[in-house]
Amino acid sequence: MLQELVDFLQRDYFIFAYIFSLILSIIAYPKYFDTYLKYLPAILAYTLLNEILGYFIRYYPDFSFFPNVQDTGFNDIIYNIYDLIFFPFFFYVYWNLIKDKKYKSWIRTVSILAMLTYLISCFFQNPTHTTLFYANAVASWTLLFIIFLYFYDKRKSHLPVVQPYNLVFWVSLGLIIFHIFAPILFVVGYLRYQLWLDYGFRSILHILIILMHLSFCIGFFVSRKRAFG
Repeated sequence: MLQELVDFLQRDYFIFAYIFSLILSIIAYPKYFDTYLKYLPAILAYTLLNEILGYFIRYYPDFSFFPNVQDTGFNDIIYNIYDLIFFPFFFYVYWNLIKDKKYKSWIRTVSILAMLTYLISCFFQNPTHTTLFYANAVASWTLLFIIFLYFYDKRKSHLPVVQPYNLVFWVSLGLIIFHIFAPILFVVGYLRYQLWLDYGFRSILHILIILMHLSFCIGFFVSRKRAFG
């Protein structure tokens, strides 16, 4: 088991970004325990465990949920379930943070549509055999749209868009860094795998993960409770 863990850390070095981010989120928890981001450490912990589980299922068949791993697409269903928790969490957070009632209505509508794409995708893709990457792309771009509304809502309220002591600013920045590029990388990876290999998109994805969590970590470190919102 120890050797498998060493192999995991060497292959998926970016996992340290998840670990540091989770640790800092717990240390900084008193700054935001009573805010709409109070469940963020749980989301980060779930993300970390999901990545670890996904790795061992992919490379060590004994960890599979099913006896015949080649018939389950390496249990990609765990990533599809993850999306159904990750995206609604942030949709809900921004829906609460935004003040404009029109924007809140928009968020409600696009959030429901984004989640429906997962259901629709199940008619064309088997969620136990492949990641629902089309639905993931729609959800990612929906999240970006909602974050844009959040910043525009700030501007309409005559508040600065850049708020270095506001944890939401750093979380938003990290999400933008990752989700503006990741959906394209995922689609290319599933539809043009050779292109994914030729241009090292896997390494680019890892860099995006590190940058996203670096932004989170900065937020946990510099944020102030009074600046939240």
